[in-house]
Amino acid sequence: MIHSILFFVICSACAFFLAAVAGGGQLSAQELVTPDLNGPDTPANAIFRLENDAMEQWRQGNPMRWVEISTDDVMYVDPGIAPSGLAAPVVGAKAYREYLAPLQGKIQYDASEFVEPRVALAGDLAVLTYNYHSLRRGADGKMQRTSFWNTTQVYVRRAGAWKILHSHWSYIGHRQPAAIQVPLPITAKPVPLAPAAAEIVALEKAALKRWRQGDPDGFLALSVPQVTYFDPILPGRLTGIARLTEFYNGMRGQGGGAAAIDIVEPRVDIVGDAALLTYRFLWAGLDADGTVTARSPWNCTEVYHRQAGQWRIIHTHWSLIGGERADGGV
Repeated sequence: MIHSILFFVICSACAFFLAAVAGGGQLSAQELVTPDLNGPDTPANAIFRLENDAMEQWRQGNPMRWVEISTDDVMYVDPGIAPSGLAAPVVGAKAYREYLAPLQGKIQYDASEFVEPRVALAGDLAVLTYNYHSLRRGADGKMQRTSFWNTTQVYVRRAGAWKILHSHWSYIGHRQPAAIQVPLPITAKPVPLAPAAAEIVALEKAALKRWRQGDPDGFLALSVPQVTYFDPILPGRLTGIARLTEFYNGMRGQGGGAAAIDIVEPRVDIVGDAALLTYRFLWAGLDADGTVTARSPWNCTEVYHRQAGQWRIIHTHWSLIGGERADGGV
């Protein structure tokens, strides 16, 4: 019974994140593209070349290329190293370098596989998403997939150069760890936000409130037809309203039940008519007297784009903080 309840909790929480699926303005064909490493020097192709180059160096033992192509205020999210996990984002190039330093010379595999890379362009902000497989050559000489990831890379153009502002990695098909210590800030007053940032956070909170009541339409109305979406229980990225709606409709009306929610340290980066919203999300199930009976900690990445004066979601990535693979693989 406990396992069933926890599964329901996680699935229900996943489901409200899937609500970013319908309505909203249309991105033009030029704004949502499949990049080509060998194609002309377009923004999407230039971004994908940066990504591929950094990945090539990564798989050969040099993780520092990621820092070199990131902004000074980069934010990085991944499952972390078991058993402790990464309980809070890594913020800033210095902290990012320190996080990656212990991995120098330790990552070695034979090839990369980028599955259906897509770039959503919104002025000086671009969202590169793909599923990633690392490949190792087996004893029989054949390549074998050994690692499966959901990947969100948010690039920003500064001084004419594309750099990573936010990086969110999570295992495909991961689960909540048995235990993880999540540090929380204790503040007397909310941190004030600039007007545009406050508007985006208010939209997100309003949609979450409706979701808790089993109503996904708050998120549905926010999202563009080409929205892309990552979730722990899915086998890969979902792309477009039709697939997201089909997946989501199977969970309509469930909501989150009696629960307390906490949006922890929301950060909003405004780049022209685009915005990156990141936060940690804590869900706590409650019994009849208000006692917490279960907890679920999440990382959230939302990318918004202002179209016809309205903010719309173009990409969502949810992952469990410290999420583990079901098979314990790396």
